[in-house]
Amino acid sequence: MIKKFIIKKAMKTIKNYYPEYNKEQLERIQYGLEAVYLTITKILVIIVASLVLKTFKETIIFLLLFNVLRTTGFGLHATKSWACWITSIPAFVCIPLICKYVEIPNLILITTAVISLTAFIFFAPADTEKRPLIRKKRRLIYKVLTILFGITYLLLTIFVDNLFLKKAIPFAMLIEAIVICPATYKLFKLPYNNYKRYKP
Repeated sequence: MIKKFIIKKAMKTIKNYYPEYNKEQLERIQYGLEAVYLTITKILVIIVASLVLKTFKETIIFLLLFNVLRTTGFGLHATKSWACWITSIPAFVCIPLICKYVEIPNLILITTAVISLTAFIFFAPADTEKRPLIRKKRRLIYKVLTILFGITYLLLTIFVDNLFLKKAIPFAMLIEAIVICPATYKLFKLPYNNYKRYKP
């Protein structure tokens, strides 16, 4: 109810200030506002949970590690807010907690990083229906950057001394590998390689 109220008020203000906007433009703006609202509320919940669990620093670091990869590798976005909640909260609340307190063999961490890097090579960047990566040059740049980030992360996993980072880095890679994987798109019944629908 709060979300609907805020979005409705914001859209009313936009329509008043920009009466020339057509239906398609207004739909895009509304979609963007809904995404911003969901992101802000989700981050607030994650931060509160991390404060309760005493993993605030670890959660912030993990979010940064993941979002570096997300920026160039992209990946699916849940079409329903409830789906976003049930995937994001366990990932960004539970994983930092695990990385802080659970011992994980080095071989498993390195193997996870290698498998994730392989996924980056084959599947990155993975676009969405709302944000198709139409330009071939742009897709290539994002792929190269994601692979370079992946290689850097793998080397950090091998050589870094900090125990939390040693675990958090491959986990961040794994989540990004999952969200760009075609099988994940299929699982959520979302279209993959959306750029192919557009003429070059």
